[in-house]
Amino acid sequence: MGDIKGRALVRIDVNVPVRNGKIVANNLRFKAISKKINCYSENGIAPVIVSHQGRKGDDDYLESLEQHKEVFQKLLPQIEFFYSNNLDGTELKSKMLSLKQGQALVVKNIRDHEDEKKTFKNADERKNSEMVKFFSPLVDLYINDAPATMHRGDTSLTAFRHALPSFLGLQMEEELKVLQEIKNHMNSGKKIAIIFGGKKWEKLEYVYKIAANKNVTVLCGGVPGQSVCYLRNKTKFNKENEDFISNTESLDTAAKLIQDFDHRIIYPIDFVLDDKENVHVEDLKNKKGSIMDIGEQTLSKFFEVLEDSEVIIYAGPVGKYEKGYDKTIRLVSRFMGLKTMNYTFGGNSADSMDEVGLDVAYEKLGGKRITSGGSGLAFLANDKLPALEVFESG
Repeated sequence: MGDIKGRALVRIDVNVPVRNGKIVANNLRFKAISKKINCYSENGIAPVIVSHQGRKGDDDYLESLEQHKEVFQKLLPQIEFFYSNNLDGTELKSKMLSLKQGQALVVKNIRDHEDEKKTFKNADERKNSEMVKFFSPLVDLYINDAPATMHRGDTSLTAFRHALPSFLGLQMEEELKVLQEIKNHMNSGKKIAIIFGGKKWEKLEYVYKIAANKNVTVLCGGVPGQSVCYLRNKTKFNKENEDFISNTESLDTAAKLIQDFDHRIIYPIDFVLDDKENVHVEDLKNKKGSIMDIGEQTLSKFFEVLEDSEVIIYAGPVGKYEKGYDKTIRLVSRFMGLKTMNYTFGGNSADSMDEVGLDVAYEKLGGKRITSGGSGLAFLANDKLPALEVFESG
């Protein structure tokens, strides 16, 4: 970015967990990007901060990002933060034009803009979108500092490259270096274990592509683990969990994982139900309750693989840690002490560490944490990364 100063539209990703309408402020995404925002401010840039928070209809959706603004204000008291609950109009325009060095402005959830998810035929259409036409005359440059969304082609991520002097941000550059480091490990023949969990089944497609590397073993927990286990034990699931898995749309990819890489896919053989009972899959049919975590025998299987690995990628909690189920925390506590190269991907994985105070110890022991979750997996899978490709295409 050199010596460029002035107002900048800065696209970030502080899409964090939400509980009872309150965002989880103690989160890697806030900690990481705050340092970069401070750096921009110290170098003469007044940021207009654009982010999203969930999707309409989801539990983590928020229209207003005023809570996010308050978090930034606490983390960066040296900068004066303002908020606008608009994405266009005279009020937002006035606040943007009056923004000075040492100040920053946060706007409402960018996914509320009708152009954000709109499909355009070409770069000219994107450049002439209402979003670009409103914001571009009010700023001097555009910075994409949202590595966690580089696998998306949303308008706020791809359109401004054609209308403003545009740059990849400091957080983006930092995380791309880490991801390339991991890809180099994959190509060098090192033994790699990926702990994959959470509830976002769509990331399973990336894991399938990564698993094509013969040095990768996948430890499946969360919804992906339940899906693989279900396909191996269809007649043994109780109706409650069978109905849930059938509606996740993950089964086709899970079936491909089993078919092509079965010996390198480690999946649960027992589970913890919502009453905290540990149940082997052989006994699940006769039990009531939803699966909340992997069980003790599964945890032991995971430990064995991790202890034989050289690189560990933690890309999703194996159970509902936020509700007090402990296998995710025990798993992290175990591998962070191994003499392995450790990497943590994404918001929920990092959040599981932050919640119990493991983050500082993990990093002191050499572990690296990045905000990229699905996008990091997409990078390793050599999948499309539209928000990066627009910079490469010129």
